[in-house]
Amino acid sequence: MSSKPVKLIALLKAKPGMSREEFRQRWIEGHAPLTLRFKNLKGYRINVAIDEYQELEGELPYDGTAELWWDSLEEMQEDFASEEAATAVADADTFTVVRTHIYTEEFVLR
Repeated sequence: MSSKPVKLIALLKAKPGMSREEFRQRWIEGHAPLTLRFKNLKGYRINVAIDEYQELEGELPYDGTAELWWDSLEEMQEDFASEEAATAVADADTFTVVRTHIYTEEFVLR
C-alpha cells in the first residue's frame, strides 16, 4: 500500500435518556461485533467515560471514544465502502446522537 498507517479517533455521545451503563453495554456487546467484521481493521479500542474524577462539571460532551486503526488510508477507505460499514453505521445511529471522527497519525511514546 502506498500510504502510512492511519488511526480513527471517534468521539461518541449516547442518545438522551441512556445511562452510561446502558451505553457501555450496547456499544461493546451490540455494536462492536459489527465493527470487528471490517476485513482490513488492525485494532479496535473502546473507551467509556467514568463518572469519577472528571474535570468538567455536569454532563460530559462525550460519553466515550473509540480508536480504530488500519495499515493504510486505502484499507480504511475500502472498509468504509463495504456492506459491513453500512451495517455498523446504521446500528450506531440507533444509540448515539454524536459521532465525531478525527483521522490521525499515531506516535507511540511509551
